[in-house]
Amino acid sequence: MDNEIAQRYRNDLFSELAKVGKSLSSDRRLEVLDLLTQSEKSVETIAKELGMSVANTSRHLQVLREGNLVKREKNGEYRGLFVSERQR
Repeated sequence: MDNEIAQRYRNDLFSELAKVGKSLSSDRRLEVLDLLTQSEKSVETIAKELGMSVANTSRHLQVLREGNLVKREKNGEYRGLFVSERQR
């Protein structure tokens, strides 16, 4: 039983590490992260500052969210994105 738990833990850990690796594997996503370390921004602002389309920016942000590196906050009509701070 302990071996099964340890294996499940390793599998979960490796899965999360793969998501982080994928998130960091694109120079454009690194640029997005750099912008978000400066301040919370909307998708439109990020797209404009990096000269990307909103659709392409949204896709990069989705990958960053899947890697738990970026969080989204909705406040009325405004949706801001910021770098995630993991608390465990």
